Amino acid sequence: MDSTPPTPARRAWLLLGTALAIGAAATAAVVLLRPAPAPPAAAPVPVAEVRPAPPPAPPVVTRATARTVERNQNPTQVLASMGLEATELQAVLGALDGVLSFTRIRVGDQVRVERALPGGEFRSLSWRQGPADEFLVLPCPTGLCGSRREVTVTRDVVLISVSIRSSVSEALQTAARDPSLAASAADVLAWDVDFYQDVRGGDSLKLVVERFEADGRFLRHGDVLATEYAGKVTGRKRLFRYTDPSGFTGYYDDAGTSARRGFLKAPVPYVHLTSRFGSRRHPLLGYVRAHQGVDYGAPEGTPVWAVGDGVVSLAGWSGGCGLTVQIRHRNGLDSVYCHLSKVNVAAGSHVGQRQVVGRVGSTGLSTGPHLHYAIRRGGSYVNPLQLQLPRGEPVKPEWRDDFLTRIDAARQQLDRTPIALLD
Repeated sequence: MDSTPPTPARRAWLLLGTALAIGAAATAAVVLLRPAPAPPAAAPVPVAEVRPAPPPAPPVVTRATARTVERNQNPTQVLASMGLEATELQAVLGALDGVLSFTRIRVGDQVRVERALPGGEFRSLSWRQGPADEFLVLPCPTGLCGSRREVTVTRDVVLISVSIRSSVSEALQTAARDPSLAASAADVLAWDVDFYQDVRGGDSLKLVVERFEADGRFLRHGDVLATEYAGKVTGRKRLFRYTDPSGFTGYYDDAGTSARRGFLKAPVPYVHLTSRFGSRRHPLLGYVRAHQGVDYGAPEGTPVWAVGDGVVSLAGWSGGCGLTVQIRHRNGLDSVYCHLSKVNVAAGSHVGQRQVVGRVGSTGLSTGPHLHYAIRRGGSYVNPLQLQLPRGEPVKPEWRDDFLTRIDAARQQLDRTPIALLD
């Protein structure tokens, strides 16, 4: 360590260095103690202008006018009766041209026109021909445009079960609100059950049948897939609809035996028996004479079926029988149909079983519309209600498994207990 005393000059330099060091430290302290500069202010965020939502559009108020087409009305008369002016009427007819054939309009068609209020501007027209056929006219860029509305048709299979009190027709009308079902049931059971004389109170009937709906509304019933009739006179009869691999469709029992026979049990759809075979007092002549057939009461115009295949041997007027059709069959029998209002076949023509050969009437010696039906064997009349004829061909053995498979669903439906038994 240097212990030599500093000279005056050196002492001056030391003092100057010390002063400079103290100044630098003070400057650093000032810098460290000075507050940090404030960050730049953020740019102001623009505030979106809030506008109130527009009020909802007022609902369109319409006025509807509806009409049902009546007998002898044409489209112009129908539309004019609904208040369509001449220009509107022509525009509507033009819109439907090629969409709806006005030659096919029928009594009962429903027509509906809607107009906007308060001005009464045309909004729409609907022409409905049943649940599945609706035609629309709506405004479009070119004026009015017509179209057919697509309707969704669905198919279901339902079980209808009835207990009979007075007639099959009344029971089915109550249960299904469809009078055509009685005729369908009579068709299927025509060879086994005579709906004119075999039905008794307390008998029961089941039908497994197709049901079609359009937009959820009943449209019609379709084919009867299975049926069971349990009666005091007939016993229990069960039949199933089956189309074999060759394309032939028929009805068969559980064992595959055909329901079809050479003759139908009756030549007319479901009506009623008014006079039986045997002696009776003639309603016009007043004396007792043999009644060589049976009489079925039916409205004039009711179709009359050929009870079996054959050749027409007479088609025309035949004395007290009035307009008559007579058919010769291959089994040696002749069937006779009297008092017709119309004849649909000609002598010499071939006819098939269930073919319409005429219409019920009251020609000849008759007190009112009915069908006199007779059967002759070898020139002598026999009781049509007592004929016993062989069955048709059964299901072929090689198709037996296919038959059982195809009828299984209908058989299960037929065997199940209905939710409600309707009287």
